[in-house]
Amino acid sequence: MNSDQESAALHGVAGQDTREADTSVQPPRTLVEPHPEPANEPLVPADPKLNEGKPTVWNIISDLFIWEILAMVLSSALLVAIVVILTQYDDHPQPSWTFSLNSIISWLSTISKGCVLFSISEGIGQLKWVWFTRKSRPLMDLSFFDGASRGPWGCASLLWRQRARHFAVLGSLAVLLAIAFDPFVQNLIHYYPKLIVDPTGTAIVSSNSVYDALGPPLSVSAYYLDPAMKANIYNSLFNSDSSKPWNIPRYTCSSGNCTWDPIATLEMRASCTNITDRLKTKCDNILEGQRLSSSTQICSVYLKDNNGNVSAYVQEPGTLWGAPVAIGSVKPLIYTNSIIPPIQLVAPDNLLPVEELWTLDSKIQPQWQAIECAIDPIVHSFRPTVRRGVYQEETLGISKNGSFESFYLGSNYHMHSPWGQKMGVEKDRDFLIYKRTLTAIRYFFQDFFAGRAHLDPYGFAFIPHTVQYQYASADLIQLLTLSNITGCAGGTAKQMHCAMDNVAEAMSKTIRDTPYSSSFANTTGQAMISTTYVSIHWQWIVLPVLVWLLGLVTLLGTIWKTRKAMIPTWKNGLMPLLSVYKNDRDEKLQSDQVSETERARLYQSEGKMVLSG
Repeated sequence: MNSDQESAALHGVAGQDTREADTSVQPPRTLVEPHPEPANEPLVPADPKLNEGKPTVWNIISDLFIWEILAMVLSSALLVAIVVILTQYDDHPQPSWTFSLNSIISWLSTISKGCVLFSISEGIGQLKWVWFTRKSRPLMDLSFFDGASRGPWGCASLLWRQRARHFAVLGSLAVLLAIAFDPFVQNLIHYYPKLIVDPTGTAIVSSNSVYDALGPPLSVSAYYLDPAMKANIYNSLFNSDSSKPWNIPRYTCSSGNCTWDPIATLEMRASCTNITDRLKTKCDNILEGQRLSSSTQICSVYLKDNNGNVSAYVQEPGTLWGAPVAIGSVKPLIYTNSIIPPIQLVAPDNLLPVEELWTLDSKIQPQWQAIECAIDPIVHSFRPTVRRGVYQEETLGISKNGSFESFYLGSNYHMHSPWGQKMGVEKDRDFLIYKRTLTAIRYFFQDFFAGRAHLDPYGFAFIPHTVQYQYASADLIQLLTLSNITGCAGGTAKQMHCAMDNVAEAMSKTIRDTPYSSSFANTTGQAMISTTYVSIHWQWIVLPVLVWLLGLVTLLGTIWKTRKAMIPTWKNGLMPLLSVYKNDRDEKLQSDQVSETERARLYQSEGKMVLSG
């Protein structure tokens, strides 16, 4: 067989149509006719087995859709490779490859998509011929099918043309969806920062279970408060720094992000209760000469304990001028079991500045407030963290169980923790405050939180609790009544509550930063560094898989329909189209001259495939 015969065998050149046209519809016309064949060369039979020679390897590969099947297998293998790679790096650090993970996945997805589109294109091209085998179709459909095998616009046109009437719409839909193939694959990969342990970093935070620190001797049997604790307490009351440096324990975090396991340490906690409802008032007239003046009175505002004893009192001379303040640590009403003497405050709520007192009615009575506060040692279990250089603590538990070594109050005070290692308490670990230190703390509270004061248009006057006071009591009362404490707002009673909380935090910092033994001084944690991690959002794999499935269904359907119709596998070959002629004069059919009235059908006649109207 010569070369012309081989070309005819590959493409199945259409034979002559011997049927007559319907003269009632249009003039006689043969829509599809072959080129005049040489007399010594037969037309191509429909069944390759009828060919005189054996089919070539390429014919067999084409007939069996080997390339298309291999393309689909390769596409599926690449999709599986994408899934496997992403599974390996899901929630893992970003790989440090020469090519980025996104680049490799993009290459794999591009090849996978190309393989699917190749199979779909060949399948739609073959379905073009299947479409004309069942019955006479508009010749214009050749153009729609051919366009669909070439790109998205042709697929959209075929979808509109065919709706759901033909199997080729699945392939066309797959081509249109494949436009989003690469963006969907890229959206599979997301990145997020994650903190991991830095083996070279340093993370240390102070903690302590035993507190024994004193200042210089006060007398033969007493000591001043530890200067570090006294400085922190004063800082908590008189420092206006809103960052509260006096309540942050000593720590080191080399990376600015650190974590620790649970820690248990000795600390202090404040408790306050408003006892305004227990206030009593008693007023007496003042004798002037030998006469009783009904316009002048002296009033006492006082508290009584459960035994009827006066706990605290102030005297008020019948006018807001001279409104007094009393603070002391005697005869507690609420916190009777506190090992450190509780503090009571009795004062008018929201004292006004001195310059405003002249304008007030002298008969206006102040709104009195009373509050009792206590500070006691505790064992605090917590988990500290440092995030971006900011220290924070998550409280896990607080234990207030404690007892003295003996009934004598001057003995050491032990704290009993019910927790174990999970809460940061090591086996046989003891929490205690030594008796001399506890005595110094008691003395400080009795002397510092003590005294009376009054405010009148002439100024502020302080009356100490004792003739010789050792601490800055006047500054404290002036602060509570006339100034604003950092982080505290409200009336005098609320400000007192807030102040005591600050004092407890300052004392806790001092206890933690002043270790009794080096073994309990510091707790080591883990310094963390930020690393980029990979997160896979698997929902984005749906579209690539859907495109592949539509491509597979299109290919399998094409093979099945081709075998059922028993037509050659011309696919997107151009040679069969070269035999399309318009009439007996061998005038070639121009695409822009084809109308919907021109129809054709592909069928077998005498061993040859004929495309005819």
